[in-house]
Amino acid sequence: MDETGFRIGMGKDHLVVTKRRRAHLFSMPENRETATAIECISAGGKVIPAFLILTGQKHMESWYRIKELEANTKITVSPTGFTNDEIAVAWIQHFQEFATPIGRYRLLILDGHGSHHTIEFVEYCEQHDIIPFALPSHLTHILQPLDVVIFQPLKHYHAKALDIIVRDGVLNITKIEFLACIQAVRKQAFKTTTILTAFRKTGISPYNPQPVIEALEQRAAIYTSTPSPPPLYHNNSSDFETPTTLRQINKVANKLGEVLEDDTSLEPEFARNISRFIRGSLIAATELIQTKRDLGRTKAAQLLSQRRRAHKYHALQTGGVLSVDNAREMVKQNENDRLDTARRVVEAADKRRHNHAKRTFFEAAKKARKWRLDSVLDLLEIWDEKGVHYRRRG
Repeated sequence: MDETGFRIGMGKDHLVVTKRRRAHLFSMPENRETATAIECISAGGKVIPAFLILTGQKHMESWYRIKELEANTKITVSPTGFTNDEIAVAWIQHFQEFATPIGRYRLLILDGHGSHHTIEFVEYCEQHDIIPFALPSHLTHILQPLDVVIFQPLKHYHAKALDIIVRDGVLNITKIEFLACIQAVRKQAFKTTTILTAFRKTGISPYNPQPVIEALEQRAAIYTSTPSPPPLYHNNSSDFETPTTLRQINKVANKLGEVLEDDTSLEPEFARNISRFIRGSLIAATELIQTKRDLGRTKAAQLLSQRRRAHKYHALQTGGVLSVDNAREMVKQNENDRLDTARRVVEAADKRRHNHAKRTFFEAAKKARKWRLDSVLDLLEIWDEKGVHYRRRG
């Protein structure tokens, strides 16, 4: 097991070199709030459900309205967004719940963080046949499977998801957007093959100390040799570099290009103008399609963001750890309680209006009766099957 931190609204910076000489504006989110994920993988290629630590003191109902969150995910809060002694004990209970033992004992490899060595943590491990094994200090980047293999793609996919959110026009990235994308990010990073590779590269399973020894030797060689300059560029491509074009316009452009090449009777200046026109048409069509697609994605992202924020900010619980399924039950119960309260308010208002109308009609009837007795009003006419008859008294 190991912890890793996220900047909720901070991805990775990229340098984009464009062909056309004009300004390209790209918005950057400003939320530098921290979140922590405590992850645990097994040598069998499995991962236990997410355990997330968010900055704050209260659980908010809006977090648990996110459909993308899995029901067995656990969420807790801390003022800093990092783990502490209490959270470590809560996590080991989470581990006990989902890490099904094959034999009697389970070996838990962890780092030397102080929260892993408290009396409560160690006693809980002893009571549940968990053997905690702390790695040597300053060597987790070589010995810890999560650090060596898993966390790098995890951060990469989180940055990529954040990049897509920003390109869709959502600049106010909050905990809601983080929780909405973290499950998909984990699914991409915690693949069975990747987990098995992590244990193999650290020599834990199958047992093979040679990869660790080679890594130490390579680092020793780097410190004793002249460092090489960093590469000036990389070949990583982006999903947004290739434009989408119209197939029909491409076909027409290709045909016109063939005609220009075959027909030698055309004036050179005219042929060059046609070629420029074809290229300009392709560029304009491509930009139009991309603009429409970006606009559609932006509207969809903004609509989704508005729907997620449509609910009022109701606090669910102060501190503690909540599983998503239990929290959703609490949210549902709170909604029913608020609905009952609103229903009682409406019923009380209806009763007040009914009583007010009743008093008004009663007073009007009293006045009418008095005025009939005083001959101010005509006699009261009563129509029935016997005909019409009058009453002097109202």
